[in-house]
Amino acid sequence: MEVTGDAAAFAARFDPATVRFVLHAGSQVPGGTGWLDANLAATDHLVAGWNGGFLMANNASWGGFYLGGRTAFGPLKKGTASEVFYKNGSMDVVAWPGGEPGPDVAGVRQNLGLMIDGGKLAGNLDRGTAADESTWGFTNDSSNVHGNRSGVGVRADGKIVYAAVRGASPLQLAQYLQKAGAVRAMELDINFSRPIFGTYAEGRWSQPAPWLGPATRFTSGNERDFVVVYER
Repeated sequence: MEVTGDAAAFAARFDPATVRFVLHAGSQVPGGTGWLDANLAATDHLVAGWNGGFLMANNASWGGFYLGGRTAFGPLKKGTASEVFYKNGSMDVVAWPGGEPGPDVAGVRQNLGLMIDGGKLAGNLDRGTAADESTWGFTNDSSNVHGNRSGVGVRADGKIVYAAVRGASPLQLAQYLQKAGAVRAMELDINFSRPIFGTYAEGRWSQPAPWLGPATRFTSGNERDFVVVYER
């Protein structure tokens, strides 16, 4: 794992040859019983964790959720940006091709559309007014497109990159992910302290920036879905 940046923006890069990725359901979202436990009781070899995407219960059109053979918020949506987690511990970021997950897929978290595809930025990232930002999520200040934003992508070399930017427009987040090498990338959560990221070592969480939500949620029972990274 490599973390670069500063208090306003940072990126973390993960090599799937040395780490594995696991999608978790939250204690309240997607809700119900039988999902992978939202409380990380076992922290051996834990490296890092990050937040899921938008609150799907508010608008299922943002995408679906699949884990352990179960789907929440309707079927997975074709063309929607998706974190795909495989049973071998690897992950990818793709536009969902449609259909049911294959037998090698452990989990899928969908959210919006791809910000970056084929190394190119989406054409609707900066339309100029706050009212046009419905595609990428409204900020807490309806007159301003800038808010705290997070995203995840995959590089051409297969490494996974997570990024968070304080006070960013959708375009600025996508540009930062592109600068970090992402050839495919998607937005995760936005606003206030909803972007959550932390690294874990010696029994404690550390966070690159004070405006992030507390990563301790991942070991105390986060109410919404999240991703954790372990050493292989």
